[in-house]
Formats: sequence, C-alpha cells, structure tokens
Amino acid sequence: MKLGTLMAFIAILALGLLPSTANAYGCPTAIAEAQTAIDKVIKDMKTMKMSKGELGLVHALLDDAKMTLAGAKHNHAKPQGSFDHARAIGKAKAALGYAQAADIYHWKLMGKMKK
Repeated sequence: MKLGTLMAFIAILALGLLPSTANAYGCPTAIAEAQTAIDKVIKDMKTMKMSKGELGLVHALLDDAKMTLAGAKHNHAKPQGSFDHARAIGKAKAALGYAQAADIYHWKLMGKMKK
C-alpha cells in the first residue's frame, strides 16, 4: 500500500471518529428540550377548558415557540458554518422560553378560573 493511500485512509478514519460540529454545539439537545416543552403545553391544554380569548393568548405564545423552533431546526439542518449552529441553539433556547411562558400563563389562567 502506498504511503499516500495509507495517510488518506487514516485521515478518513480519524474524521469519522470525531464528534460532529452540531453535537459539539449541542443543537440536538437544545432542540429536543424545546420540543418537549411545546408538547407538554399542547397536552396540558387538551385536558383543561378555557375561554376562547384566553386560549388564543396561550396559543399565541405557543405559536411563537413553534415558529422559533422551526428556525432552530432549519439552522441546524442546513448550516453554512459554526455560526448557524450557534444560532440554532439560541433559537431553540428562545423557543423553550416561549413554551415555558405559555405553560406558566396557562396555569395562571387555570388558577384564576378555579377561584
């Protein structure tokens, strides 16, 4: 085997063993956390009744979370470089924040209805 071929084989093997940039930045974890929070709010909303106006406000926060998460998924799936992975994490964290806000607001409204 030629030395050049051997070196190329070792380089390919080494690159295959290195963690990907996406995993190094933590995009999949941040995206999964946000998706879990969104799913929780959707599930909770199905079990509780509210007025259409109040429900619309919770949905507005939830829609912001979904839209922001879609942007995070796009930046993660089609990165132009490391910056896009950083943006994906930022957007995923923002989506998590919107989902948590929707959850908090939803529960506050439910508490107000019980009084």
